[in-house]
Amino acid sequence: MTDDSVTVDTMVFADRISSELVAERFRQAVADAERLSAGKAVEGETGLLGESGVVLPYAILKFAQHGEMPEGAEEVVAEDAHVRLLRGILSGLTTKTYIDGASLIVYGFLLGEFTDEEMRHAYRLTLNSSLPRAAVDTWLRRAVILLGVADGLTGRALLSRVREWIEFLGAPLWSPEDLAEPCEEMGVDISSCLADEDLRFVAVLKRHTAYLEEALQGRTYQQVRSLTREWLPDAISREILGIFREQMAQQAQDVLSPGMTIEAAVDAVRDLYDREDFKSHDGHVLPVRLQDLPQPPAPEAIDPVVFEMIPDKMRVQLMPAIVYSTAPKRVEILFIGGPRIGHSGIIIKTDCGGVLLDFGLSVANQQIPSWEPEVDMVDSVLISHAHLDHVGGLPILYDKYDGRWCSTGLTAAITKMLLEDALAVGTPSPPRRSDRRDLISRFTKKNIDTVIKNHVKLEVGKSSEVGGGIVVTPIDASHVPGSVAYVIDVEGFRILYTGDFNLDPSAILPGAALPTDTDVIIFDGTYWGREDFDRVRVYGQVTDIVNNYGPIIIPAFAVGRSQEMLTILDQIGASSERNIIVAGLAEKVTKMTGFSGAWEGIKKNKVVLEREDILVSGGGMLNGGPAKQHFEEHRENPEAAVILCGYLAPRTPGWNLLYGFEPHLCRVEYARLSAHSSSSRLGEFIRSCTAKKIMVHTPAQGAPDGVLIPAPSQRLVFDL
Repeated sequence: MTDDSVTVDTMVFADRISSELVAERFRQAVADAERLSAGKAVEGETGLLGESGVVLPYAILKFAQHGEMPEGAEEVVAEDAHVRLLRGILSGLTTKTYIDGASLIVYGFLLGEFTDEEMRHAYRLTLNSSLPRAAVDTWLRRAVILLGVADGLTGRALLSRVREWIEFLGAPLWSPEDLAEPCEEMGVDISSCLADEDLRFVAVLKRHTAYLEEALQGRTYQQVRSLTREWLPDAISREILGIFREQMAQQAQDVLSPGMTIEAAVDAVRDLYDREDFKSHDGHVLPVRLQDLPQPPAPEAIDPVVFEMIPDKMRVQLMPAIVYSTAPKRVEILFIGGPRIGHSGIIIKTDCGGVLLDFGLSVANQQIPSWEPEVDMVDSVLISHAHLDHVGGLPILYDKYDGRWCSTGLTAAITKMLLEDALAVGTPSPPRRSDRRDLISRFTKKNIDTVIKNHVKLEVGKSSEVGGGIVVTPIDASHVPGSVAYVIDVEGFRILYTGDFNLDPSAILPGAALPTDTDVIIFDGTYWGREDFDRVRVYGQVTDIVNNYGPIIIPAFAVGRSQEMLTILDQIGASSERNIIVAGLAEKVTKMTGFSGAWEGIKKNKVVLEREDILVSGGGMLNGGPAKQHFEEHRENPEAAVILCGYLAPRTPGWNLLYGFEPHLCRVEYARLSAHSSSSRLGEFIRSCTAKKIMVHTPAQGAPDGVLIPAPSQRLVFDL
């Protein structure tokens, strides 16, 4: 029997759809769902996304009604393809069953059953599969257009929403004209949008990349950037910046006169940039870098104290930036990473340069921070710690960037291992891997080698000059081995960038002690407003499992969590009775970080775990490596146990196992640990700070009182 109230809600949903064609299909699907519920056959035409016509009625019946399914209804959608996709299983699926299953997930999202992350998971499964790329690409274009249409969007608003979905999914950046046909199929006409000046200009630039200089004639850089920001591939934007920088360098040379002081020269060039609109945005002139001119003015003597503060390995490269800089009149902070957790990146911009704080790669969608022209004009890069979401973008940056990046020595060593491991396991994924207009294609072995060659080691507690008028002091962040926060002093204006940090002591790190008196604090808010974790409880959970089960498989993040779990096992005395094994990247990092205990590396001929074995292995979400392999061997073994001990992204194998979507007989335990500050400690610390408070790296949807959560690409300006 149909639930009338749900039917009405579904009809109201149909009424807000911007396309009458799509709305009518939804109304028809509601009627078909009633027939399906009554046990009658539904002979629907091909669906909106190219799926079987019965998929949408089935979705309405299953996800909107939430009643008992009539007999046989579960077999309506072939092979329960959506369940297999959510479990990460593509084997045996044809193109048709994939499209049926993935479409059901999209409709489930629209009806409130699934999340955007689950949709992304279903798409990204295809990237290394044998499914025809063209068929998946066609389906995806229809899907993201439907998502915008279902929100009542048309025209440019619809295209902007599609652009947001492209970013979130990590899909190729299609041209707007490529969306005309699938829009028409949805009953939406975007032809007038394609005639807009910016989209026509982007189309010209993409067609004539060999003649960019000619195509740019008669326009200022700010005009070009404004017209191309949304739809031009970043690799072309980067090339365009290079053209304008050369042109502006020649013009800047002409405004200099013999005997000019550095301060006068900087002012003259800044005035030129202002007049010529060499700006990223209105009112935001790009940094004046006199050192890039063909014949810069004679440098002034450098203060010996400043000279001594420049790290030895940076002196030759950084000296021009310092001698050709002046005391900054303002500081801009650009938030180019995120906005969710992943691909961190922040620029501290001064009048003559600046620094880049972290440059990550999201493991969820292989996106890097948004490209802005200032990215290529910073004096140096500061890396807080070695996790891919903070260092993974470095090979892409160093495809052209020639400055130095700074961190602790341990962070640099782990970064090398992480980048090489990411490349070995298939980063970046196709099809973006081979698209030279997509900056992700620059994630290569050659650029990883360039990254390693350009590292400069900083010492915790020792202040260093890393840019003109920019002094940084690393402070232990207690997040993972080698992690630091930075106090960035720009002529007395002090910014604390915490990176990922942990105020709570753990089994391996003491907990961070950070200053509270800076002018600005940019802090990691991963656990803001969430339930605290209990390390005492974790010790009890691990002890219980060790005493009663075997073998035990502990998938753990290679950096930090693996070392913590090994230490906990040592502390509870597990090594006296059990054989503790560390494997994969976790073994390499454990050796690198100097942790030692009663454990050993996995033997090459060790193919089966015995009852006395406890395996700690990288792949904290159980998505690969020895932990995944041995779980598959023991999933039906009631004597075995799996201890999950870190963040689990939705629909990863570990998440599916924890929440009952992965069949098993072995014991599964979630030992909730984190290398981030607990909610209570974080709140206490932030309340004690007198600074302007800015929270990044957070899933929080609303900003707490007195705290700013910056919007994507937001800029904050501070006059000095």
